[in-house]
Amino acid sequence: MSLYSDSAYPVTDEMDKIHEAQLNRMFEPGTWGTGAQRLAVATAAREAAYEAGILEKPDDPGASPTVELPEVAKNFIAKLAVSPKDVLQDTYREAHEGGLSDEEYVEIVGVVSRMVNLDVFARGLGIPLRPLPEPKTGEPSRERPEAAIPELAFVPTIPNPPEGGPAADELYGGHPKPYIVRGMSLVPQEVRDHIELEEVGYLPLRHILEPQFQQHDGLTRSQAEIVAGRVSALNECFF
Repeated sequence: MSLYSDSAYPVTDEMDKIHEAQLNRMFEPGTWGTGAQRLAVATAAREAAYEAGILEKPDDPGASPTVELPEVAKNFIAKLAVSPKDVLQDTYREAHEGGLSDEEYVEIVGVVSRMVNLDVFARGLGIPLRPLPEPKTGEPSRERPEAAIPELAFVPTIPNPPEGGPAADELYGGHPKPYIVRGMSLVPQEVRDHIELEEVGYLPLRHILEPQFQQHDGLTRSQAEIVAGRVSALNECFF
């Protein structure tokens, strides 16, 4: 049975498979958080959205957290999930001074943004939020890329090629990327997961400068860009 078998609207096989894989992989041990901690992060994001009236709690929310997040993490998650336009440098400083490391901050951004992506997609289809799977046991890898340095983002990032060296070549596919992609490169796996979702929901990044490239059967490239631009404007997206 597919992840979206209860949807009245067709979902491509590719999107269905990637969303299901992402949902399952999200609660494995990450780079800086355990599976249980990552489940707690995703649940906190959902709860903030319930309280704000953005999402409706499903009858079967899935697995329940078994760990308690610090208040500084909960506050950051709630703002990020409900009002990302208000996540400014002061937000980062408060989180950092409250005890979150740069690496933990970035991984939280990755988990929350992908959880919101999947939840808003389900809301758009008119189906309940997907149940969260049980977290996997194990320890995070805690591998920090040596190539990451302070640039122009809040946190250290891996520079574009050639300055970023082999790490940049591998992560960015040998091509320069803007901060909207590089911003989470302190935790490279979060960039990979972000790109995987973006490429199935928007378009492969290697085609972004090709105006005639069309990813979706239902919308032309121009129509897709109009929708993306309008939604970004309504959300006051910085980029």
